[in-house]
Amino acid sequence: MALFEYRAIDKSGKNKKGKIDAPSSKQAAAKIKSQGLHLVTISGTKEKLKGTPGYRGSQKRTAIRFEIITGFTRQLAILISTGIPYDKAFDILIEESEHVAFQRILDSIKAKIVEGSSLASALEDHPVLFSKMYIAMVKAGEAGGTLDQVLERLAESRERTSEIKAKIQKALIYPTIMTLMGLGIVVFMVTFIIPKIVPIFQQFNVRLPLPTRIVLWVSELLTENSLSITLFVGITFLGFYRFFKSHKGEWIKDWLLMQAPVLGKITRKIIMFRFTQTLGTLLQSGVELKQSLEIVKQVMGNRIYESRFDDISLNITKRGMDLSQALRQAEIFPVSVIQMIRVGEESSQLEKMLNKVSTILENEVRQSLEKSIALLEPALILWMAVSVGFIVLSVMLPMLRMNQLI
Repeated sequence: MALFEYRAIDKSGKNKKGKIDAPSSKQAAAKIKSQGLHLVTISGTKEKLKGTPGYRGSQKRTAIRFEIITGFTRQLAILISTGIPYDKAFDILIEESEHVAFQRILDSIKAKIVEGSSLASALEDHPVLFSKMYIAMVKAGEAGGTLDQVLERLAESRERTSEIKAKIQKALIYPTIMTLMGLGIVVFMVTFIIPKIVPIFQQFNVRLPLPTRIVLWVSELLTENSLSITLFVGITFLGFYRFFKSHKGEWIKDWLLMQAPVLGKITRKIIMFRFTQTLGTLLQSGVELKQSLEIVKQVMGNRIYESRFDDISLNITKRGMDLSQALRQAEIFPVSVIQMIRVGEESSQLEKMLNKVSTILENEVRQSLEKSIALLEPALILWMAVSVGFIVLSVMLPMLRMNQLI
């Protein structure tokens, strides 16, 4: 999108100047004429529109949420199913959208379609918003004349993914708050309460018991070396963060995550859900198996699984294996999932079976999260009780000794 300055004459004969955004000067002129103006001059400016390539404004580009793209996908599916042409459908979507940056993106997509491009080709100009999976499905839908159905499946797939993400985020909120509150209470008591109480005991030459000495040592460590500890924690956190962003670090992080006692099981189920849901949706939309596997590899979110997909694809395309055989050869997929995929292949209903498996896995992920939270809540409460109780005990024991001396 570019910005054009124009000068025109309205119906009453008055001069009118302004700016208008459009992909080309020809389309800018058409927009101006559609407003009932007689165009006199039009010229491009050096300004770039916010949200387009080349923009160098001081403000950051407005982020477009996942849910906005999902809503757009479902609305476009409905409009196309009624037989409305692409350009008219995009006019409606642009008018209904309340997100200015997304309106401009839709306008640029519409402009490419009007120029003769396919919808899939127009979407390829925005890879951040529309993934390879999204574009491949749209391309297959356009080729097969089932674009409305493909978009409907794509919207459903994105909605299910959003539900799982929301469930995980909701599950993490309570433990995070409880952990931070517990640490905050402990640090506050150790650094502010204990230093004011302990000197009272020392005035009476009371021998401090072991719990009190431990808490006092921690208190002195935190208060006297607060800057050093903060720097150490910050540098350590930054070091681990940068390491886990590297290729080797991501591999180790994914391996550790899968080995965790409870979290590992949930992680594997989430990976299997992504695999079956994405592959089933792609195959059902008409995307060939080889291309589908290449796309699925990018959405797995785990380096260990991603590394096996080249071998899986090779076993299918070069060695003539079925999908179930190739997955069994990879040795990282559950036997139950492989068996269900094999049943789907033998009954020529692989796509339906994959979608059925993804639904089962989705329910299992939800149940696992609910069970984990149910176990984690009392564990966190117990941790807080033990921590605070230990500190209270460290204060009470010297007081009891003082009472004995009196």
